[in-house]
Amino acid sequence: MPIKRQASFNPKAFLAKVGEGRSIRTYRKGDIVFSQGDAANEVFYIQKGKVKVTVISEQGKEAVVAILEGEELFG
Repeated sequence: MPIKRQASFNPKAFLAKVGEGRSIRTYRKGDIVFSQGDAANEVFYIQKGKVKVTVISEQGKEAVVAILEGEELFG
């Protein structure tokens, strides 16, 4: 009897579709996805484009922590 292989999980296909607990949003350059101090209750998956991750110091200076691109998670 041949061994039946289960289909492997494809996270890219899973995250590319709207469904329970998932939504697709479009942001423009300069839009804020979330701000420092907001509740961390979401995970974001970048389908295409780039996201700049920054922090603000107590003195009010902004520092770039990372530049994320398509197929990366953050949040």
